[in-house]
Amino acid sequence: MNQVSSRQVVLMGFCYVFSATLVTWPGQILRSAKQDAWVGVPLCTLAVLLVLWLTDRALARNPGKDLLTLFVEKFGWLGKAVLLLYVLFSLVIMAKDVRLGVDFVSVVFLPVTPAVVVGALIMATCVFMVRGGIEVIARMTELYLPVFLLFSVYCGALLIPDLSWQYLQPFFEYGLERPAVGVWYALNAIGSITILPLLFSHERFSFRQACVSLFFSSLFLEFVLVICQLNLGSPLAGHLMYPAYEAVREVRVTDFLDRFDILIVGIWLPTIVIKIALNLYFTIACMRQVVPQLQAAQVAPSLGSLALVVSLWLFHTSTEVVAVDDVWPAVVMALWLGVPALGALVVSFMSPKPGARQPKPQRAP
Repeated sequence: MNQVSSRQVVLMGFCYVFSATLVTWPGQILRSAKQDAWVGVPLCTLAVLLVLWLTDRALARNPGKDLLTLFVEKFGWLGKAVLLLYVLFSLVIMAKDVRLGVDFVSVVFLPVTPAVVVGALIMATCVFMVRGGIEVIARMTELYLPVFLLFSVYCGALLIPDLSWQYLQPFFEYGLERPAVGVWYALNAIGSITILPLLFSHERFSFRQACVSLFFSSLFLEFVLVICQLNLGSPLAGHLMYPAYEAVREVRVTDFLDRFDILIVGIWLPTIVIKIALNLYFTIACMRQVVPQLQAAQVAPSLGSLALVVSLWLFHTSTEVVAVDDVWPAVVMALWLGVPALGALVVSFMSPKPGARQPKPQRAP
């Protein structure tokens, strides 16, 4: 159960980019970039597209291999050291996502339930998904992601009469300072899509699929950001912990469905579970490149428990996660963008071009 289609890989990239991002990211970028926050997403998309093109060139010259495998084959012990760094990096990402998911569920659904119970349920679900293989994660994405997107677009359409376009003005009031800040925070979300070439070979994830996944991920993030900005205004949305959730709470379809937000959150929750499960799978994949004898079914429960403990120990509340996210784009630039781009560039030079003729062996005299 380790085969996935190109469509499923695209959907997993889509889900990985926006699932946890929707919780606090709109408030962060609107607080710092104000009315110019919308500029950051398309500019960041162009930068990430260049990295995806470089990784695609490297994967095309090495059919059937992902970047994790190529790092170990081409760089030896240095590649393994980089993968161990990715293990720590992914563990912190899981801790952040678990903390955000636990606090959000506690606020919306279970205010009196202990955080450790909610976190244990989330991680147990992720562990069972990883034990089933990447195909289980892919099928879960196919099941929940289209439904969530459909409801999100419908919810945004219901908010159109309440939008105030004056919140976008004045344009570039402080020059390029605020758009640059917007790019900084957009990296935190969009840059994570480079997890796909690290996990999948060129047969599953070509540059065409990369463009599709990146385009729709960026488009959806821009949609949510603009809806929050035009509905709440950057001064108010920038001071809210969950601006997207507050915007959805204004939707009232009928007198019998005045809590439309509960339906949306109930559909959103599986997407963040999918992201945590994909992170857990990625962490185990890195570890198996270093220690091939490891089995995912055996490592997943221990690693999931460790991620839960680290999330509760490292981040006491979601506000601490938000504080870390102010500087987290620097780490994203180094590990999600810099290392794959530099590694792919070196691997491309070290690998023969596809279709290149091999020199004929010389006959013995």
